[in-house]
Amino acid sequence: MSDRESVKEATVVSEEEALSLARSRPGEALPLSITFGANDRDNPRCWGFWRKWYITCFVSMLNIVTTWCAGAFSSGAPEIAEHFGVSSEVTTLCLSMYVLGYAVGPVLLAPLSEYYGRQPVYLVSWFLVCLFQLPLALAPNIGTMIVCRLIAGLAGGAPLTNTGGTVSDLWERNDSGGPMAVYGLSSTFGPPMALVMSGYIGLNLGFRWIFWILMIITGAFWILLAVTVPETRHSIILQRKAARARKTMEKEGLRSCDTTHDLHASERKNLRQLFALTLSRPFVFLFTEPITTFSAVYNGFLYGLVYLFNEAFPLVFGPTGHGFNVGQQGLCFLGMAIGPILAFLLSPLQERYYLRRVSENNGKSVPEARMWMARGGAVLIPISLFWFGWTSYSSVHWIVPIIASSFFGAGLYIVILSILNYVVDGYQTYSASALAGVILVRNVVGAGFPLFATQMYERLGYEWASSLLGFIAILLVPIPFVFFYKGEAIRYKSPWAREHFDSSEDHPH
Repeated sequence: MSDRESVKEATVVSEEEALSLARSRPGEALPLSITFGANDRDNPRCWGFWRKWYITCFVSMLNIVTTWCAGAFSSGAPEIAEHFGVSSEVTTLCLSMYVLGYAVGPVLLAPLSEYYGRQPVYLVSWFLVCLFQLPLALAPNIGTMIVCRLIAGLAGGAPLTNTGGTVSDLWERNDSGGPMAVYGLSSTFGPPMALVMSGYIGLNLGFRWIFWILMIITGAFWILLAVTVPETRHSIILQRKAARARKTMEKEGLRSCDTTHDLHASERKNLRQLFALTLSRPFVFLFTEPITTFSAVYNGFLYGLVYLFNEAFPLVFGPTGHGFNVGQQGLCFLGMAIGPILAFLLSPLQERYYLRRVSENNGKSVPEARMWMARGGAVLIPISLFWFGWTSYSSVHWIVPIIASSFFGAGLYIVILSILNYVVDGYQTYSASALAGVILVRNVVGAGFPLFATQMYERLGYEWASSLLGFIAILLVPIPFVFFYKGEAIRYKSPWAREHFDSSEDHPH
């Protein structure tokens, strides 16, 4: 009998129960499949409340720090252009290369995470993020910076691959609203804060110190990561529990050591199969699943705007606008950082609505309820873009467009978090593939938008450039409304989502 056949017919038991059964019948090779027991201390969902919250906040901070590594470059861009004698387009390319690494990195790191676990991927990739700040700080030419930015971006994609999965490992579905809100905040609060934290560093210490300080920050987080964040992926933990049980059985001469496996053994794929799946299925979802397609389009546009503003803000608030220096330009991003925090404070309202809908549906999942607040968030985005555009005259007080950017940040947070939760709830076990497609498009577009930002704002004028973006945002407003009112019918037509239709399951992702 093959291992896969024995696992399919196996008795599902906890590690302790497996050992007890094997000892009661030492001469028999019992087919045993190990899962978590009740209140199992190895089950991440059974860990202490504050330990789970610490890990959630820590991995979300990794998400913030990697966005700092992406965006802080912009605070040193003018000096870098002058130092190496290159155009502003070339320095913008350096920003885009890191974000492009974001797009490719998760596709490469996801199968490694599934095969080796989340912790090794976190540790190795974060070490590389830290290490590649060194050649950036010492770079003798712009070519070195471009290449090292791409490599650092590839490694910096680890939180994009792992953080959402870590949250799912730790929290049950109906308890995950707050933790997912924190994760969503890290994705939207981090990029604008990159300019806030780095503006005066670039102004007073020079561009090389931006990378030295990022190296210190990423190094400190790597040490904490290695010491305080354990493996959380359920399949890997169960694999280790099964190996531990087999070792004990072997020592005691129990024949069941040859037929004891973990619960996921029959489904486990080798690394080649995982790469083939990871490199193909996200594209299948992107081109065949309307939910994934429109989520990717909306996410791509919004993240494109986030990184486009890295180039647009210096035009509006810099020497050609309000006359601010690099440090003051960085502080202008505070509005876009405060917006997500204000929206985050409203997330309990969204969560309360979602739980009420689940309760009314007899405890079964209602993904569409995740889009309740997104309808308002979607309307905020074009309003804020028009507001920002038509108050970007230097004769208008600088606080007015900054207030507009805070409304953009709020809308951004609400829509991004809603789509994230909707995709996870709608596809469940296939959500990793759907999200991989969304993240790929999101970061490819995020890498592309800054490349034409300066030219667009200079040729159209600051007012009409932002207005053009506002008109595009209006075209995307219906997406959350369609998901909220018609999402159930769309999901029912999907072979992937229909598999979990009206499901009360709660699998880690």
